[in-house]
Amino acid sequence: MPQTYRKTDNGRQALSTRQPPLSRPMRNLLLLIDGQRSDEALLSMLSSPDLTPGSFEQLRELGLIAAISAGAMPPAQAPSAPAAPAGFEPPASAPAPAPTPTPAPADAGAAPQGRRPSAFARLGQGVRAMLQAQQESPREVSAGLAEIIKCAAVGDAEFFAWLESQLDALRARESSAVAHAVQRFPELRAQIEAQDRQLQRAPSPLSFGARLGGVIESLVGYGQYLHGETVGLGMWMATALGEDLGVQSPTSAARLRDVLVRAGLPTRLPRVAAARWLDLLPVDRSGPQGMLELVLLEDVARPQVRRVPPSAVLEALDKAGALSSG
Repeated sequence: MPQTYRKTDNGRQALSTRQPPLSRPMRNLLLLIDGQRSDEALLSMLSSPDLTPGSFEQLRELGLIAAISAGAMPPAQAPSAPAAPAGFEPPASAPAPAPTPTPAPADAGAAPQGRRPSAFARLGQGVRAMLQAQQESPREVSAGLAEIIKCAAVGDAEFFAWLESQLDALRARESSAVAHAVQRFPELRAQIEAQDRQLQRAPSPLSFGARLGGVIESLVGYGQYLHGETVGLGMWMATALGEDLGVQSPTSAARLRDVLVRAGLPTRLPRVAAARWLDLLPVDRSGPQGMLELVLLEDVARPQVRRVPPSAVLEALDKAGALSSG
């Protein structure tokens, strides 16, 4: 019969202090225990061969969790609109949150109805004023640069190297740098899209960072970040994940992180309960073991699609300090 558990005070302390030391699968399990999901549901979510029903008993014997009786279960409540998680700090000079619009696909060029078009969307429509001082704030310029960085990272090593040398000029709206970026970016994006159609490629390399960025947008609510900022955070997450899995070398990962920082994009992930992250991750549940299909980088301009277990994402988030112990 399914059993539900809650964390004890000792369990929450153990997540913060990492004492007593737990294996990675056991730590992931402790992170997910929330007093609502049954043991069967949690084992299904993690799909780890190292976890069994006996794993709950081990955590209970350590005093880290306690069983909840059926009569003590909280009544089900209707879902409410997402709010900014506890401890979340929006970027400086963030706009006031707007009413939640219907989200577009994470890597779409057009902005959802009701949201001001992003710098990238206007560029995609042929507006060349993205980086002009009278049109954009520094924060919007950085958000627009995220889309340019993404295209270069997955499609053109030479353009990426040019960005590394010209980021300061782009942020300062120097005309020659702006002219080259505005010309090369739509050409490169069109080339990648043409290859997607020719090779019937799905997901597209253009989803690098965008799928994970869409999760972040859903976690904190639309309006807390500009779209390009969530794409940047998604690339930051995907880079950490690729490095953890041995797909991307530390040197290559450091190059991408350096560009994101120098572009002025946020790099601090929102701190949210592990179960909430797992609820929103785009897991393919059609197979026996739910996996995420993500674009990661082997190196600049060398993207590859990887099927990644949710537990690997949890580990990367835990290392980044993005998991709350609630």
